[in-house]
Amino acid sequence: MENQSPFSEKSGFPAWIFWSMLSIPTILYLHEIITNPEDVEPFDWIGFIILAIVGLFIYSIKLKVSIDQKGITYQYPPFRNKPTTLPWEDIQTVELLKINPLREFGGWGLRYGKLGAAYTTRGRYILHIKTQKKTPINLTVVDRESLIKISTQNQWPVTDKTAEIRS
Repeated sequence: MENQSPFSEKSGFPAWIFWSMLSIPTILYLHEIITNPEDVEPFDWIGFIILAIVGLFIYSIKLKVSIDQKGITYQYPPFRNKPTTLPWEDIQTVELLKINPLREFGGWGLRYGKLGAAYTTRGRYILHIKTQKKTPINLTVVDRESLIKISTQNQWPVTDKTAEIRS
């Protein structure tokens, strides 16, 4: 338990994305059966299975963020399998911002927007991290209250800007 990070969380995509991928084709097929029963081809199981596999793949993607005395570590398998640590000495600023993933980055996943590279999942908050060498990195945070509490206790340089209105 000594190696446990003071702040650690895992977050995935919003569940509605997974359910949409499964329900929309099913609804469209059922609609076709009801409206044109004589013209309906046998159900395309291969297409449905491929869609289900893609949905499960998206559902399985998780952003792992942990913060400790060394810095901020993140992992985003299968796109970033090896954990990446940003040491505190390489970080200029860390701001906690409230965001809308659609507006700021055009959706969820590994994205690029006006705030820099982003790993967005179902959370409404991001850690906006500016480093000495690279473009800013944005990591979704779901449990805002725990992050604020733990960063205050550990005196991490995380600035809470969630109350500010951004344009």
